[in-house]
Amino acid sequence: MFGAISNFLKIVLIVIFYQLCCTHAQSKYQIAPYESNWFEASEYCHRMGMRLAIVDSEEKHNAIVKEAKPAAKLHSSGFFGVWLGATDLARSDNFIWHNTGARLRYARWGEGEPSGGDDHCVVLYYWPKQGSSWAWYDAPCCTELYAICENYEKTAGIQEF
Repeated sequence: MFGAISNFLKIVLIVIFYQLCCTHAQSKYQIAPYESNWFEASEYCHRMGMRLAIVDSEEKHNAIVKEAKPAAKLHSSGFFGVWLGATDLARSDNFIWHNTGARLRYARWGEGEPSGGDDHCVVLYYWPKQGSSWAWYDAPCCTELYAICENYEKTAGIQEF
């Protein structure tokens, strides 16, 4: 009896994992299946033929939140964050999109953010116990969080960095 239940649970977990992590061919966005620092997250997206998400409009913000909500519900701590593709590593307090070098023209900063200091990478947090519902924060780039990668149109002859 327990063997049948165990096999059933394995199948359910495989289906959930596939839906959350492995459907990027059908979706514009993909959440990495493990947590990593910002640099590793960027590399993961690159290996997938994607990039850390660039959120330059309310529409894209809402699409990313929609993609991240199922994963946040599975996270038991009540705290969930995904790395975005923005950083101020090149010049403090001057946030740019890493892959394009464009300055942030749209942002959904949480209260008191960006906070500066040693927080140079941008994360989208869902932290309802602290009153944060899908707001942006600057955080230390070494923090272990999930990546939100996006498919993007690659232009022939032009390579993003």
